[in-house]
Amino acid sequence: MAEGRNVLIGILAIILGLFVIVFPLISVLTFSVLAGIGIIFLGIWLLVQSFKVWGENLAAGIADLILAFIAIIFGIVFIGNIEAFSFIIFLALYIVGLFLIITGITALFSGAGLKAKVTGILGVIFGILYLVLGVYVGNPLYLAVILGAFLIIAGIMEIFIEPNRN
Repeated sequence: MAEGRNVLIGILAIILGLFVIVFPLISVLTFSVLAGIGIIFLGIWLLVQSFKVWGENLAAGIADLILAFIAIIFGIVFIGNIEAFSFIIFLALYIVGLFLIITGITALFSGAGLKAKVTGILGVIFGILYLVLGVYVGNPLYLAVILGAFLIIAGIMEIFIEPNRN
């Protein structure tokens, strides 16, 4: 079992992932709020990851920290301003997908362990899947499931994979 700090991060990621998946998607207002909440949760996860990675790889920690603040700001904008969300709704697909891909890339370079590599690869795969489904399918329910699934898998890995295992 991983150390206590990783279990807490894992549980937080799983809860955030489930929260993103469970919300019903009914209207533009709901989608705006859900996208905002999803991006804020991704930002929170990145913020926690940045402090966790900081000691191992300063550049990855700083990148995660910057991405966390950007994600949280975008999330707040999407929740608080429906007109802004409507204006850039087509960009929301790319923003979340790119956050997942960049998160994956930073995880790949943040550590040498199995957990970092798998999280990185999954981040890139889920980010690309998010972009492809967003562009071609356009159903926000699928997009919420992809984002939530990534957070749940990352949380499970935080709990069950030891940090220094290769």
